[in-house]
Amino acid sequence: MKAIEGHLGIHPGETTKDGLFTFSEVECLGACVNAPMVQINDDFYEDLTPESTVKLLKALQDSANDVDTTGGKGALTGEDKNVKSGADVGVGGGQINTKNGVPVPSPGPMSGRKTCENINGLTNLTSKPWSTEVFRKDL
Repeated sequence: MKAIEGHLGIHPGETTKDGLFTFSEVECLGACVNAPMVQINDDFYEDLTPESTVKLLKALQDSANDVDTTGGKGALTGEDKNVKSGADVGVGGGQINTKNGVPVPSPGPMSGRKTCENINGLTNLTSKPWSTEVFRKDL
């Protein structure tokens, strides 16, 4: 939250002067293992650091500033779409598309994680159960 406030210059409940961002704090996004994370419109960006959060916001600002509202080349087209490493946005992960040369982050982990498990790998249920009493015998 400090990174968002510092970069955008707004606090929860406020909107940037250009109307591009409205900052809302929510109780839960339902993905603690992927935290810290943000929701931007319908997209979730996960495994954020203060630095990757600012890079994400800058990329979204740059891509929004490049949109052509006259129906020209502002839309992402097949010729413009160029998927590459998201290292420019996250910490060695994620993906970004380019739109007219402007990086547009893809939703998901910004850390290179490919599954919902913790970035450190499996951290629980790593050993056999203590005894058989935890299992139903009729199954």
